[in-house]
Amino acid sequence: MNRMLWLLTLLLAFSVSLSAQTSRKIKLNPVSLGIDLPESYKSRTFIKGLSGFVNNIDQLVGSMVLIDDNKTSVLTRFVRQDKPPIITTSTSHVIYSAKIDSKFKYNGSYAIASTKVSRDAINELVITDIAVAFLPEDYIPYVEICKASSNVNADTKRKTYYIRSAKLTTVYTRAYQKVLGDINVSGVAFSHDGEVFASSDQFKVDYIVSVDLVSLEKLLSLHNCEQMVASDEIARREKAERSRIEAQKAEEERRNKENSLAAAQAQVEELRRLLGQSAQANAGLQRELGEATERERQAQEQLEAARKQSEYLSIKANQEQHESDSRENVIVTFRNKDGKVLEIKSLDELSPEKLRDLGFDVEILMEQKKG
Repeated sequence: MNRMLWLLTLLLAFSVSLSAQTSRKIKLNPVSLGIDLPESYKSRTFIKGLSGFVNNIDQLVGSMVLIDDNKTSVLTRFVRQDKPPIITTSTSHVIYSAKIDSKFKYNGSYAIASTKVSRDAINELVITDIAVAFLPEDYIPYVEICKASSNVNADTKRKTYYIRSAKLTTVYTRAYQKVLGDINVSGVAFSHDGEVFASSDQFKVDYIVSVDLVSLEKLLSLHNCEQMVASDEIARREKAERSRIEAQKAEEERRNKENSLAAAQAQVEELRRLLGQSAQANAGLQRELGEATERERQAQEQLEAARKQSEYLSIKANQEQHESDSRENVIVTFRNKDGKVLEIKSLDELSPEKLRDLGFDVEILMEQKKG
């Protein structure tokens, strides 16, 4: 009996010890994977190789680009100095947040910063717009664009686009690897389709740029360039003529003030002469001398003001006449992938040979509409 009791006690102790050594399991909540990107995001136009604009996308807005097959060349930029692009920023406009695997439709695409998910991994993906720069309709210098495009051939116009707006987007990614075997899991973990995935990495961030393009053909078709240029030339000439007339009037006013000053000075001299000759009229002459001296001072001040006004308006008239009689040369600047800069005076000097090695890759993600 004692032996039986001893065996039961030993068996119970062994059972308790075994139970204490068993690891406690943690149940992971399963997650579902994202299937597709939003339609509004897929329809954007993405241009590769614009990392130089991530800190100042406003400098990209207003640029005229030439897109030839998969090559993009930035030609020149048309913006008004007094009306620069409007910039808005945000840190909370999340477009997409999900976990994706290698079967994701846009795996490796520039739309997700060329993120490539391997077969046995799952990536967490967060896409957020952080800045937008755009030009309102009345900010676009259509007259300058019309003038610069007057001699551009039809084939170049067909391939040329104007960047109306640009968006800067952050793409945050974190890779989770499949946990194989009975090993300790650290960091962040979740389960999917019966498998455990874990990661101890921090989020990686990339920046991408998308743009709103308007074809040069469409841009010009919406405006009567000949009428706009003619109206602008008339306005310039009228402004120059008004300045010339104002300068002429100022010159006449200056001459009148000179004559007034000469008359006042002559009167002062005559009164001084008379004062020296007639001691009896001293009191009256002193009074008249004081009044004449005051008129002389006022005439001197008026002459100086008239002289300055005349000189200013004359210079202004000459400048505006020069602007009216001469056309502004448009300098087109090219920068190739090695940083070499090429400048020409007009777009009609472009040729396929000059542009062949210039520009960036372009990828336009357009959702195919079902019939």
